[in-house]
Amino acid sequence: MKVAEAREKLQGHNREKLESIILEMYKAMPKSVKEAKGIDITIINPDANPTRHVVPIHRDLDDIRWETEEFLSDAYSQYYFAPNSVIPKRKRPGWRFIVRRLFKEIQQAAGDQDNARAAGSFLKQLYQMLCYSCRYILFSGSDPFDSVGISQVDFLHAALAIGRKVEAPREFVRNSILLALDNDLNTHTIWEDLLDVIVACLKTADMKEMAIEVCNEIRKDAAAGRLRDLATFSKGDRDYRAKDFVNNLAVLGWMCHMALEQPDAATQYFFQYYVEKNPEIAVYVLLRMIENRRSWSLWLQTYENAVCGGIQPREELQRRLNEIRQNTKEGR
Repeated sequence: MKVAEAREKLQGHNREKLESIILEMYKAMPKSVKEAKGIDITIINPDANPTRHVVPIHRDLDDIRWETEEFLSDAYSQYYFAPNSVIPKRKRPGWRFIVRRLFKEIQQAAGDQDNARAAGSFLKQLYQMLCYSCRYILFSGSDPFDSVGISQVDFLHAALAIGRKVEAPREFVRNSILLALDNDLNTHTIWEDLLDVIVACLKTADMKEMAIEVCNEIRKDAAAGRLRDLATFSKGDRDYRAKDFVNNLAVLGWMCHMALEQPDAATQYFFQYYVEKNPEIAVYVLLRMIENRRSWSLWLQTYENAVCGGIQPREELQRRLNEIRQNTKEGR
């Protein structure tokens, strides 16, 4: 009902009934609403302006650390999925609300420069756990990011946003690449989505050039077997995930060159480092990324260069060639 109607209804109740109604409303009100609206202040002093006295309550970092570590331990132990005596059955579906709350509280804690590095570590651990549960069952439900209500892209962006504040530039670039590529994808995300997040965090030309250098360094480390501590390379470089990892370094380098407005260097970099026995597949991947950026002249140039190089594009690309040529003539 509207405020005027509620006021009219309340006028018909005696004091005892009004007190009972207020207490029931107070008990039904979430704690966050009580704090945000200054309800306790209003009850103590109805003449006060609660909005002028409310101070946002942020939990101590040690409390957040304790809860995050305990939650991660319980999650990896599958206590929120399998029968156990640690987490009661009725409380297991509540894991998603814990993650959502910690996601917000950790970002708030990171606002304090003294807490930012530790808070960033907690958020990365939560992100890694959700990625892990995309491959292995830790919770009920088909997609952990969907269950939490935060997309994988947004979660990664939040983690990188904190890292950018506290890490040295080269450290930040390398950590960002490894965090994005050494974890699993959910059902709605592709690798390019995560790589776009990294590029968006590289605010200067120097940072983008540094990212290209770091891609080259990581590629050399992978070839030399120095990345065995990563999940992707734990089974050696024969795992398909290792191939995807290396190819994504080529894609990220391409993206950085494109962001630097160096399309020729971008194309050269991609073909130099993208590992694919069938060159037509590499051309298909590159043309798809170029199309997503609506760089039609580069698309046509790349297609024509591929044909001149003896590559026979698939029928789908041939049809797309005709469509792009037609649209280009019509000025679309």
